[in-house]
Amino acid sequence: MTTKPQLSTEGSLVAGLAAVALFVVFAAVFMTASFPAPVGFGESAAITSSLGAAMFDISPSVLMGEGETAVPAEGFLIAFETIDAVLVAALVGAIMLARREESGENVTLNPDGSEDQAVATDGGDES
Repeated sequence: MTTKPQLSTEGSLVAGLAAVALFVVFAAVFMTASFPAPVGFGESAAITSSLGAAMFDISPSVLMGEGETAVPAEGFLIAFETIDAVLVAALVGAIMLARREESGENVTLNPDGSEDQAVATDGGDES
C-alpha cells in the first residue's frame, strides 16, 4: 500500500538564495531588453497557402489567388515537423502508460514474474 507524499519543509538557505538571485537576474534582463517592432505579414499574405505549398513541395504561385503574396515557409515547415514528432511521441507514451495486460491485470514491472505489481496510474488497487 502506498502512503501520501509528505511535504518536506526542510530547505537549504543556499538553494533559496540562489533561486532569488536567479529570479533577480532574469527580471533585470527581461526588464532592460529591447525588442524591435513586430513586422508581421502584410495584408495580402497567404500564410495557409504558403504552408500547403511548402508541405507538398510545389510552387506557391500555383495556389495564390489574385493579389495574394507568398510567405517564405521554410521556418514554418521545420516547426510543423518538430511539433508533429513531439505530439506523436507524447501519444505513444500515453498509450504505453495506459496499457494493461489482456487479462485486465496491471502491467508488472518485474519481468521475472514475481508477485510485485505496479500500482495503476489511475489509482487502481493492487488486487
